[in-house]
Amino acid sequence: MNQLHSFQPLNVVAVSPHADDAEYGAGCLLAAYAAAGHRVTVALMTGADEVRAAEAKAAAVVLGADLVTDPSGNDGSLDVTGARVRWLEEQVEAADVVLAPHPDDTHQDHRATSAIVRAALRRSGVSLCWYRTPSSGQAFAPTAFHPVTEHLARTRQRAIDLHRSQSGRSYLRRDHLTLKDAWFGWVGGHPAAEPFEVVRQRIIAPPVRVMATR
Repeated sequence: MNQLHSFQPLNVVAVSPHADDAEYGAGCLLAAYAAAGHRVTVALMTGADEVRAAEAKAAAVVLGADLVTDPSGNDGSLDVTGARVRWLEEQVEAADVVLAPHPDDTHQDHRATSAIVRAALRRSGVSLCWYRTPSSGQAFAPTAFHPVTEHLARTRQRAIDLHRSQSGRSYLRRDHLTLKDAWFGWVGGHPAAEPFEVVRQRIIAPPVRVMATR
């Protein structure tokens, strides 16, 4: 008789400097996690803009994710503060996997977000991966690749299209994303893929064998 194993869903948190960064860098992976029954949360660091926060909420629903926002964060002037570190600590306290933008980035808000993430996880052993943004630098060196299927690409695009205030951004166009997926798919050995740089991966201890006593 086959013994059924209980399903233990993961708690995945994607930290997003702006309302579209998590979708751009990890939208397909987040949608795949959600579709498989895992809990997915997008933590938006610049939640002061109510219009963009509302767009982020609608996009998160498409991905199957929840959205939490730091209302003190402003686009273009995100600082690393103790209050923001403590806020993020609360969001990732129960996380199994954290995704965040790479520290080498030309956008100051992205660099600040990476610093906040590292500070919030300083006492944590949670799995951490950097994702790529349109302004990531050359230090981003992907070591893991998530295959992008047509279904996942469509789901990501539907989410991105809900960021209507950013519709003029060329990097959010379908053709840009398709080329990005194809390039990193070639690098990672897939037809299309999202790239990630693994910082640390938590190893789950194997079950202990119980020795029978005579």
